[in-house]
Amino acid sequence: MTVRRRILLFHFVTIVFVAMVVCLMLMTLKLTDDFVNRIDGVHSRFEAISDLDGLGNNYAEQLAEVLLLGPEQMPDFRLARQKMADGFRVLAEVTRKEFATLGSLGDVQQELPEIEFAARLQEFYRAIDRAAERVFQAQAAGQQDRAVDIFRRSIEYRLSNDFETMLSDARQEERGEVAKELDRVRSTQHTVLIVAGTFSILVIVAGLGLGLTLQHSIVRPVRLLVAGAEAIASGQLDHRILTGRRDEFLVLSQSFNKMAEAIERQRASLTSAQARLEREVDQRTRELRQANDQLLELDSKRSQFLADASHELRTPLTILRGEAEVALRAKPGLASFRDALNRIQLYAADMARLLEDLIDFTRSEIDDVTYDFETVEAEDVVVAAVHESEILARQKQMVVQLLSRAPKQLIRADPRRLKQALMIGIDNAIKYADPGGSIDIDICCSDEILVLTIRDHGCGIDPAELPFVFDRYYRGRNNTSRAATGLGIGLPIARTIIERHGGTIALGPAPPRGAVLTIRLPVAERKIACES
Repeated sequence: MTVRRRILLFHFVTIVFVAMVVCLMLMTLKLTDDFVNRIDGVHSRFEAISDLDGLGNNYAEQLAEVLLLGPEQMPDFRLARQKMADGFRVLAEVTRKEFATLGSLGDVQQELPEIEFAARLQEFYRAIDRAAERVFQAQAAGQQDRAVDIFRRSIEYRLSNDFETMLSDARQEERGEVAKELDRVRSTQHTVLIVAGTFSILVIVAGLGLGLTLQHSIVRPVRLLVAGAEAIASGQLDHRILTGRRDEFLVLSQSFNKMAEAIERQRASLTSAQARLEREVDQRTRELRQANDQLLELDSKRSQFLADASHELRTPLTILRGEAEVALRAKPGLASFRDALNRIQLYAADMARLLEDLIDFTRSEIDDVTYDFETVEAEDVVVAAVHESEILARQKQMVVQLLSRAPKQLIRADPRRLKQALMIGIDNAIKYADPGGSIDIDICCSDEILVLTIRDHGCGIDPAELPFVFDRYYRGRNNTSRAATGLGIGLPIARTIIERHGGTIALGPAPPRGAVLTIRLPVAERKIACES
């Protein structure tokens, strides 16, 4: 049985007990009311009979006074007669009221003699009253003796003996009826007390049994739930409530177990998330440390860059100033002036190129370089770069030659920026090539990719330096041995330009000696499709 049904049964028993108590109270009140009504009716009837006794004596006295004193006493006699009539009317009314209080046919049958008695008593009085009329008639006829004789035999005797006896018996009967009612009430009260006591004992026993059963069915599951809640609060999330009941506490226990499972899963998830967060924090910390190290390294390189830039600019300026002073102190001559001016022009060009590299490097750092893409022939850009680099090559008695061509091979590019990247590659090859050698440039197309190669025949490059050649400010060890000038920003600028064109750039060795710079660019059709 479920707890709800047990509670309902307990409520039902309580309601039945209350209803029975109310019924017993109503029965007691009804019994008391019936008893009071019966006693009131008996008392009223008893008073009416007693009043008739006194009225009968007064009736006889007034009649006697009429006989003795004459007709002058007739008003008093009529008043006494009227009172006798009122007394019988009161008796009849009281008898009717008493009958109205009777509830069963047996009680009515028991009270029928009282009605007959009232009728017989009234008939007896009427006979006496008729005898009184005969007394008045005899007196009116002058037969005083006969009137007195009728009074004594038919009125006084009958009132003193028969009428008085009937009233006395009636009073005694009323007393007996009162005693009978008292006995019946006491018997009913005894029965009611026995029934009420028995029922109270049964209800108390049933209430205690149901209460103990209800307490047992609630207290133990509640204790299990409290123990489970305390276990969960102490961190024992694997705690479960086991019960074999089939009531509301089974549903509550299942809900509690589901809640514990959900909390356990949530804690596992939080633990996993915490571990994952800690790993991410550690990773971010390492990344921040690496970034900080990189920033420190970058700052160091910037400091070195500024020092190198200052040195690179100061040297040409010193040479320019020295050439100018030498030319001014020497004897005037066109040949000496021409040589001085040539050297000044050469170093001015080096300074201009150095300044241009610095400007390009600064713009690439802040990503502030504007590219104007258009569809051009790759060969035209390469030829222009070769033509401009011949001036640099002549200084070292070198030749820049275009070995193969790719006519009408279109690419999407900014011609000026792409030529700048090619010039950086050619200038880098000239620096590290042997004097009097050549710089070989090839153009070919493979799988819709345009491949440009710039090859020198110089000292080559150490394989250990290949991972760093495109790093900013990096200057290879061959710089010192080959007396090459530069800031280590040329190849990074070239890589930025080529990547902005959607291509790749790589530097590697060129057997048997030298190095080769390889640039790969998408052809125009593929480039246009990618942009669309």
